[in-house]
Parts: sequence; structure tokens; C-alpha cells
Amino acid sequence: MHIKHIVDVSKLPLSNKEWNELVSQNETNTLFQTYEWFSSWYKTFSDTNDLCFPVVYDGETPIGFAPLALSKKSNKSITLQLIGYNNADYLDFITPTQKHDAVNLIFDYLLESVENWDRIILNNIPYTSSTSGLIEDACKRHNLHYLKNKSIRCPYLQIEGRQEEVDKLLNKYSNKRPLNYFRRQGELEYRLLTDEEIEKHLPEFFSQHIRRWADTPSPSLFNNPINQQFYINLTQQLVDTDWLHFSVLELDGKAISYHYGFDYDGKYYWYKPSFNIDYSTRSPGSLLIRFLIQSAMQHNRQELDFTIGNEAFKKRFTNKVRNNVNLQIFRKSRTFWIHKALQHTGKLKRRFFE
Repeated sequence: MHIKHIVDVSKLPLSNKEWNELVSQNETNTLFQTYEWFSSWYKTFSDTNDLCFPVVYDGETPIGFAPLALSKKSNKSITLQLIGYNNADYLDFITPTQKHDAVNLIFDYLLESVENWDRIILNNIPYTSSTSGLIEDACKRHNLHYLKNKSIRCPYLQIEGRQEEVDKLLNKYSNKRPLNYFRRQGELEYRLLTDEEIEKHLPEFFSQHIRRWADTPSPSLFNNPINQQFYINLTQQLVDTDWLHFSVLELDGKAISYHYGFDYDGKYYWYKPSFNIDYSTRSPGSLLIRFLIQSAMQHNRQELDFTIGNEAFKKRFTNKVRNNVNLQIFRKSRTFWIHKALQHTGKLKRRFFE
């Protein structure tokens, strides 16, 4: 078993089919691990991220890889992160076979042969993946400091085997009230956008999201054109797959809510919603979730994964919770102690104001 380090995207030794075959066997297998996601993200953000892509070989055959990027921050420190770090809800190494040896080989290579990094940030690794435990063991073996947060909540609605429970949830008065209101206003239709319609609807989706968050402490990510471009690139990559689930809720033909999400490996994934703020008091976003759940049931999907975030609205529509793990590995002890102090201060602030 050996490593080849790829720094030029044109030299990747895997076709998109070979890449996705490895992903399909991986412990973490979501759309965020696919070649289409990687390609879209790197095409969009390569100006500020250098590829750092260790590929594990068994003889002449690639059996795994770590899709990483070197990101230079304004304070001149250089961070090594999994590609998609600012957009993906689930991240991981792609090491479906001989995982213990593959992860250790990757980590040793990053430590001994990749010199220009100060910190490795591995965020949003599912708690069910063995990767975080293997990385912790490797840190201890090399006497490296690390910080770990394993409380990143990922609520989801399990549908498979619990259809009766989901029906009761949908029939709660609080969840039916938006449906009753909008049906009285006109013709209500929820539908999946066709490939031909998506290009027309993306600008309205962006506009809705920008208006929705304009007067809040967290302005829309779509204020930055590069984030709009990422969604455009991702859409173009996914248009030939069945994985993009971009749906719209319309009242008399006018879009009152959108959801840009995914349909992958028997599950729906909640990713980016928007709604027309003219109807904000009538909960168009909640109504869209209702239709999304009904669609998942009709198509025999196992679950609707609401991905990372513990927003209050998710509690109304979910029945289980997973967790992600965040890891930070430090090359220098001084940097570790600075970040540990900052983390402790942040916890104290949250405790004081809660």
C-alpha cells in the first residue's frame, strides 16, 4: 500500500464512475462525497484553495483517497480541510477497504510529506464513521494536540417502518393549518422542477433567499456571487443524474417556496430552502416540508435527512437525531493552546447568555 499525492485536478487517477463506486462502498456515502459534488466545489473555489489529494494504492489500483484542500487565511495561517468544508453537511475520507491502514497511511503522509499547513480541520464527519477515532489514535501516536466536538446535531425523519407515525405528524392541526390557508387562497401545487425549468427558476430562488435573510443578523450566502455560481455549477453537474431534488410550491402559478435538495441512495436530503417573505406569517416553508415528506413517502424513501443544524422548526418534523464530529489537529502546541482558550471563552459566553 502506498500514496500518490495529486495537486493538479487534471491528473486525478479516477474517472467519475470509479470515484463514485468507491463512495458507494464507503462508511459515509452521501451526495457530498460524490465526484459531482467535488467537481462543482473545486471548479468554484479553486482560486482560494490548492488541491491536496493523497490517493491510496494497493499495487496499481486506487483503493481510497482524502479529498483535501489547502486554504490560506487572512492571518497567513494555512489550513488543510476536506473539500466542500464551507458547504457540505457530511464529510469524510473515502477509504472503503483496509480502512485502518489507509487512514493511518494518509495521516502519516500529511504529517511527514506535506509541510505547508498549520492546522487540519476535519468538520462534519458522521459520528457513525470510524474515521474520527482513527485520526485521534494517529494524533496520540504522533503526540499531536487536537480538539474534538462531537455534538453537531443532524435531525432526521425516519419514514421506513414508521409510516403511521409520520401520517399522524402530518395530520397535526399545527402542520395542517398552512395547507388549509393556502388552499383557500387559490390553486396550490407542489412539484419537482424539470431539467428544462431549473435554469429559469434558480434566479428567483436566489432572490427569495436574499430577501428572506436581508433584515437578519445572518444575511443570505447568495449576496456573494460566488455562492450563486457554486449552485449553478452543482446543478449542471447533477442534471444528468437523478440526485438533484429541486422543488417548488406555487400558488396560482407563482412560486411561494423552493427547496434545493437531494435524492440520493434512498434518502431525501434537506439542503437549502427559500420562501416568499410576502407570505411569511402563513408558514410557506413549513407547508413545503409537508409536501416534501409526502413525496418521500410516495417514493418509498427511507428518510428525510434535515442535515446539520438544530433549528427549532426541525423538531416539529423529525423523530431521530444523528451527530457529526468536528476535529482540529495542530502542528504547533502554541496554536493548539490559543484555540483551546478561544473555545473555552466561547463556551463561557454561551453559558452566560443562555
